[in-house]
Amino acid sequence: MPFPARCALRRNCCPCQSWCDARAREAERRAALVETSRVASERLPKLYVNTDVGAGKLINDVANVLLTGLTPVAVTEPSTRSRLADLSATRPYFLPGAHLEQELFDGGQTSAAIRSARLNESKAAVAQARGLEDEAYAAASDFLNLAYDRVLSNYLDEYSRIAQLAAQSLTDQAKAGRITDAQALAGQAKFQAARAAIENDRDDLLTVSDLLRQRAGLDQDAAFDTRELETSLAQFNLAAIPQDPRFDKNAELQNSALDARIQQQGVRAARARLFPELKFVAEYGFTFSGEVFSFRPSYSLAMHATYPLFTGRELERNVRTQTLRLEAANLQQQKTGAALREEQIRLLAESRKLHRESEAARGQLSQAEEVYRVARLKYDQGAALPSNLLEAAELLVSLRQRCLELARSSWLMRWNAIRFQGGLLAELEGGTQP
Repeated sequence: MPFPARCALRRNCCPCQSWCDARAREAERRAALVETSRVASERLPKLYVNTDVGAGKLINDVANVLLTGLTPVAVTEPSTRSRLADLSATRPYFLPGAHLEQELFDGGQTSAAIRSARLNESKAAVAQARGLEDEAYAAASDFLNLAYDRVLSNYLDEYSRIAQLAAQSLTDQAKAGRITDAQALAGQAKFQAARAAIENDRDDLLTVSDLLRQRAGLDQDAAFDTRELETSLAQFNLAAIPQDPRFDKNAELQNSALDARIQQQGVRAARARLFPELKFVAEYGFTFSGEVFSFRPSYSLAMHATYPLFTGRELERNVRTQTLRLEAANLQQQKTGAALREEQIRLLAESRKLHRESEAARGQLSQAEEVYRVARLKYDQGAALPSNLLEAAELLVSLRQRCLELARSSWLMRWNAIRFQGGLLAELEGGTQP
């Protein structure tokens, strides 16, 4: 595989920033899955065990009947009536029991909440896919930069040898008195600059290699084979920007569309609060009072209905608020789509500009190669000064580096455009290369 995209996405290595980001996105996605299950469970029956401990007046039904005289035997004796009245007196009590309720109709609030949770789950999946695309782009960019630095290192090594040769020749001529010391010092300065450029390039190679190992979770002695890519870059091949972009997988556009759909569920939930709610409620429990040592079971079955008759127009204002937010979300979705189309227009323009610059640079490079060939031939024959050879070599390496930079930029531009379309990881894993 030309690019270590899959290897860079392995997460069994030591912790790093990208690894933590991937774990965080995975945790967010799993949290969204759990939240969907939690909201869906709102439709299931709810069973609670409840206990009341306190003090108060507990009504004794048998004593009340005897005191009212509705029984065949009338209780008239004062002390007996007093004892019967005391049976319903205030005393400590203990009420254990169970409560069961089932939502029958809520106007669609639960359905809207479930759909919102599922849409948030989709948003988490989009964020995870976007993270993978970003990591693939970073890994591919580092791999491309590694090949770029290795090709550039060859160019700089060649120029450094020529600069050393010219500097030594200028120094010998200065000692012989044929040129000034300033000219010899100028040659030495260019040679030192060439050596510094080589050291900088080697430092870049070390940095990019370390970054790739860090992303891929490889050992410090692991190496990357970029020979195929180096050969392609040395030919200064340019990449083409897709002319028929499809943004249906773009993360920003998907998020804006999901936000609009989530807000639609917010409007439905707000409107559902205007409808009555209906619940089935069942209760079963015991009444125990230590004063009279009664332990009696009781139960109830009921349909509980609630209708918002007057709420100070709070519900109506909430519907209006959610509707305006939906309008804003739809406008944001349109804005995101327009921004993507504008970005595509700019990318195509930059691509055309880069191709023109590359064509001009390659034309200049062909001339510079001919100039250097002639200068080297004259220098070898003793018919040209070392400074002329050094100037020709400096122009040659400068144009080579320019063409190399344009080739690298074209591929980075292509990958960036495909990343916006959500297809970069598939392209890299499919083996697409410069």
